[in-house]
Amino acid sequence: MKRFAVGLLFAHLTVLFAASVVQAADAPQDRVVAMYFHRTERCPTCQRMGGYSEEAVKTAFASQIKAGQVAFYDVDFQATRNARLVKAYGITGPALIVAKIADNKVVSHRNLDEIWLKVRDKSAFFRYVQENVEAWLPQ
Repeated sequence: MKRFAVGLLFAHLTVLFAASVVQAADAPQDRVVAMYFHRTERCPTCQRMGGYSEEAVKTAFASQIKAGQVAFYDVDFQATRNARLVKAYGITGPALIVAKIADNKVVSHRNLDEIWLKVRDKSAFFRYVQENVEAWLPQ
């Protein structure tokens, strides 16, 4: 039964991965991508940071997400499958990166390192993240 559950989980993850690849391929050439990089094992503060990051992006930019102009990803920076991203963005610990994509290439990115100063103020955290995403939205 355990093997069946593991196999079912693997099949589900494969379908989700394939769906995200299709979505990325259909994305506009100009867009903003927010990525919360985290360890495999997360402390409560890191879990809160990831949750806040995702909520800040998904609540403020729901229509842009649907149109493909904005995307949010959780990225385990300790997983070997993410090594290229980790190297590209210079990740050494938990971080929220916002990247501006133009003509399907990353033209600029920011590490929103002030999230750590705003962890106790959810509204300030949201404002900071949302302002940084908004600044790079295609006009």
